[in-house]
Amino acid sequence: MTAEKAFAAIIADLKEQLKTELLQELRAEMNLSPDRTLTFSEACEYLHMSEYTLRRLCREKRIPHRVHGADGSKNPRYFFSSSRLDQWIREQEEKNYVEGR
Repeated sequence: MTAEKAFAAIIADLKEQLKTELLQELRAEMNLSPDRTLTFSEACEYLHMSEYTLRRLCREKRIPHRVHGADGSKNPRYFFSSSRLDQWIREQEEKNYVEGR
């Protein structure tokens, strides 16, 4: 094996290692995790939102959620999908952005 081929093989190995490490760091930094079901209090924390505001958004059907409990129940249980909340956040950001201003 010539020096050039050996050098190319070493560079290829280093590139592969670097790619693997970067992907792991990006996933950890972006907090990419599988879809989780969040309770009401977990969703408040996840969204950095008060209980009052989140309850109002649910009541007005302005945020994706599902309700467990009988219709008209005084104590419904709200559940949220973390991936749907992420999508909702992105949609809200797009609505609030006007290009060129």
